Amino acid sequence: MENLFIQSTILVISLGILIYFSDKLIDASVKLAKAYRISDAVIGLTLLAYGTSMPELTVSSISSIGLHPELSISNVIGSNIANIALVIGLAAFVRPFSVKEKQLAKRDNYIMVASTLMLVSMFVLFQGINRIAGFLMVLFVLGYTFYAIRHDRTHLNLKKDGSVSKLKETGIVLLCLLIIVASGKFAVDSAVSVAKGLGVTEWVIGATVIAIGTTLPELAVSLTAAKKGFFGMSIGNIVGSNIFNILWVLGFASSLGTIAVDFNMIKVDSLILLFVTLLFAYQIIRVKFSRMTGILYMVIYVSYLAYLLAY
Repeated sequence: MENLFIQSTILVISLGILIYFSDKLIDASVKLAKAYRISDAVIGLTLLAYGTSMPELTVSSISSIGLHPELSISNVIGSNIANIALVIGLAAFVRPFSVKEKQLAKRDNYIMVASTLMLVSMFVLFQGINRIAGFLMVLFVLGYTFYAIRHDRTHLNLKKDGSVSKLKETGIVLLCLLIIVASGKFAVDSAVSVAKGLGVTEWVIGATVIAIGTTLPELAVSLTAAKKGFFGMSIGNIVGSNIFNILWVLGFASSLGTIAVDFNMIKVDSLILLFVTLLFAYQIIRVKFSRMTGILYMVIYVSYLAYLLAY
C-alpha cells in the first residue's frame, strides 16, 4: 500500500512537471518563431499544435520504447475522447457557441475524420501500427508543417522580432525538452506500477489518469478561449490536437517500434472515439454547440470512464 501511494505521488508530480514545462516550451518556441518571421496563424497551426501534444508524445514514445503498447495507444485514444467529450462538453456548458469559419472548419474536419478512420482501420486490419506506417504518418505531418511555414514566409511580409535572444530561447527549448523526456519516463514507469498495484490494466491507467493529465493543456486553452468568446480558437485547438495526437504522436511512437494491439480489447474505445469524432465534426459544420450539447458530451465521457473502471 505504501509503495502504491509513493508511485501514485510520483505519477501526479511527473504529469504536473510534464505539463508545466510543455507550457514553457510553447512560450519559448513562439518567441523563436517570431524571431524567424513566422506568423501567429502558422505558430498556432504548427508550434502550438506540437507543443500541446508534447505530453502525449512523450508518454506514448517512452511507452513504445519500453514495450508498453497499451499505454501508447490508450493515452492517445483516451486524450482524443477527452478532448471532445470533456473539453468541448465543458466549454459548451460554460458558454454555448457556434463556429463561423465554415470553410476552414470543413478542411480541418476532413483531416481529423480521415485520421481517426485511418487509425481505427489499422487497428481492425493490422492489429496495430507498424514502423513503416508510423514513418509515413510523421512524414505527412512534417511535410504539411514545412509547407505551411514556407507558404507563410513567402506570401506574407513579416518583420523579425529583434528583441528576442535566439541563443537564450534555444537554450530554454532544449532544457524544457530534456525535463519533459525525463518526467515522461517517470510518469510511464509509475503508471505501470500503479496499474499493477491496483490490479487494473495499463490500458485503463493510460485512458484515464494519463489521458486526463495530458489533456489539461487543451482543457485550459479551450475553456479560457470559450469564456473570452474566441470560439474558433477553442474548436481549432481541439481539432488540431486530435489530428496531431494521431498522426504525430502515434506516428512518431510507432516509428520507434511497431505498436501491436488486439482490436477485440479496444473495440469499445475505438467505436466511442469514432462516434464522438463524427458527431463533433458534424456539429462544427451544421449545429450550434448548445448547453444541452455540452451535457450530452459530458454524459458520454462519464459513461466511458464508468465502462473503463468496470472493465
